[in-house]
Amino acid sequence: MSSFLLPDIRTLNHFLVQYSPERLVAGIDAIYSARNHLTCRFSVVDPPGDRFFLVVAGEAARDRLAFSARLVNYLRGQQIPVTPCLADHSGHHVTNYGESPALLFQLPEGHAPEQPNPSICQEIGMFLGRMHSSTRGFSEQYSNPRSLIWLDLAAQEVTDQLSVGDAALLKEQLIRFRRTAEAGPVLPSGPLIGSLFADQLIFREAQLQAVTGFFFACTDWLLLDVAQAVNEWCCNQQGELDRQLTSALLDAYAAERPFTSVENQYWQDILCFSATRFWISRLLSSLLPEHGDTLSIKRDPAEYKEKLRRRIVGYIPLPD
Repeated sequence: MSSFLLPDIRTLNHFLVQYSPERLVAGIDAIYSARNHLTCRFSVVDPPGDRFFLVVAGEAARDRLAFSARLVNYLRGQQIPVTPCLADHSGHHVTNYGESPALLFQLPEGHAPEQPNPSICQEIGMFLGRMHSSTRGFSEQYSNPRSLIWLDLAAQEVTDQLSVGDAALLKEQLIRFRRTAEAGPVLPSGPLIGSLFADQLIFREAQLQAVTGFFFACTDWLLLDVAQAVNEWCCNQQGELDRQLTSALLDAYAAERPFTSVENQYWQDILCFSATRFWISRLLSSLLPEHGDTLSIKRDPAEYKEKLRRRIVGYIPLPD
């Protein structure tokens, strides 16, 4: 488990000296502290209105952050709308926040989406499809840090915190995913963004301006990115998939990169794996001590547990 220095204006000003000694923080918009990473969105005094997104990770993730920075630079060269990853005075993209490796992204004007709708889902699907299609020329690889191996280890840590029913649910899913992995399905693979939460998306009206964050970038099945986006953006309040939202995202994606028949065969398994992964990662983060900071974002593990239960009993197939 990593321990991160909680951002405040003083620590952020000290961090920004690596980039520009004249730049001072005006205010902090939001902080999210998880088990193995921390994010912070903040604005600066001059130029007024300039906003930034800081990602801090554990020392073991330094190489992954370097991979993320190279992927972002590649995507920008392919005209994919991602926020620039800034370099320090020495030209390094991976810098240090306290004693931890960090990336700093500059944000364009815009806002995070509040409620999903078909237009937002279409924009997300189009972005993912374009991103996955454009990375065929990106040959670098980095193994998924949230693989089945990670989930096995995390499950051992949280099992004592679970009810008998939840522990049984988790055990059943681990068996399921192990069988999927052992089957060795030939699924399209490539660079992933790893997550697409609201604080990573910048919209202006109904149009996606840019995607930021890339703190879980890695190489794995492309379908994992699609599953996370669908689970996050295409559900009703009960966690069930909304057909209109799901179709908007998947159809937009398929217009950029058509799905294969094998992907459709394993789609439900991947949806369940993704939901389980975020249920457990949020459980791990919930075990962290409270900082008492009113700006901190809280993410409820029960949300993804319920989404998992809904995916087990039903899902919407990929478009042909």
